[in-house]
Amino acid sequence: MSGRENGDGAVSMSTTRRGTVGRSAAPIETYLFSTIALVAIVAFAVGGAAPPLAAQAVVLAALVAILGLPHGALDPLIARRIGLWHGPVSFALFNFGYLGAVVVVVVLWMFAPGLSLVVFLTVSAVHFGGDWNADRALWLRVVAGIALLCLPSLAHQDEVASLYNTLALGAGSAIAGAQLWIAPFALAGMLVGAVLAASSGRPWESVELTLAAALALIAPPLVFFAIYFCALHSARHLRKGFAAENRGRLTIGIAVLYTIVPILAAVGVLFAASRGPSLDATLLQIVFIGLAGLTVPHMILVALDAKHSTRTSSVLV
Repeated sequence: MSGRENGDGAVSMSTTRRGTVGRSAAPIETYLFSTIALVAIVAFAVGGAAPPLAAQAVVLAALVAILGLPHGALDPLIARRIGLWHGPVSFALFNFGYLGAVVVVVVLWMFAPGLSLVVFLTVSAVHFGGDWNADRALWLRVVAGIALLCLPSLAHQDEVASLYNTLALGAGSAIAGAQLWIAPFALAGMLVGAVLAASSGRPWESVELTLAAALALIAPPLVFFAIYFCALHSARHLRKGFAAENRGRLTIGIAVLYTIVPILAAVGVLFAASRGPSLDATLLQIVFIGLAGLTVPHMILVALDAKHSTRTSSVLV
């Protein structure tokens, strides 16, 4: 029997035989997400009214800016860790490439919003599903991510269609309708993932998956997304990012700087578009199209980091 550090940063005890279950403690974001999710589930389940859409949009934008963006702001440190830059010149080239990827995504969205939204949802499903069952097959994680994004349509199809139409005019109803049909099958896969997580010695992942499913079905879609994205997904990546770097002030400085820059860019776009007909629609477009732009280079770096970690672990073994 040997001690090892699992993917969540907690120490577990396991044997080398396949299928043997270890034990480790739940990470702090589990408690944060579970507490907020339970409060929201109870509040809306007993008949609590959804806040006005404008209020939801403003709160979502603020939460994503303060709590959501920082987890992607550690991307420069990930890039350095995997050898994409080492000095000022390569650092500048990295930033130029990162910004270029963001611009390409945003421009493509302007020309093909419907297709871009479908691609964004697909990419997000793959990315979000990685929050659980890291030691299981890829399809199981992808199914969990698909369920996260499709379940709101099962209970709030009209609201989801309206939100999608804000992002991709004319395509929202078709996309929300497709998600309505996909949701039951994805939910079944998500619950299978919850059972497998518990059998693998990570019962907190089962709790997270179950609460996320309930929250997606009960809470308004924007409320659900804000709670999941900020209290669980971003919090988890931030914790792991700081643990992997362990660079103190540099890590904090990078996180702050690369959070402030996109916020300033978003404020500039909001100011330029402030004469539009709907402030809440403009905010939603900035938040989600902006996240789409940032998600592509972020996912590429996360995937490269995972491969780099696997190679490093193989060499050490």
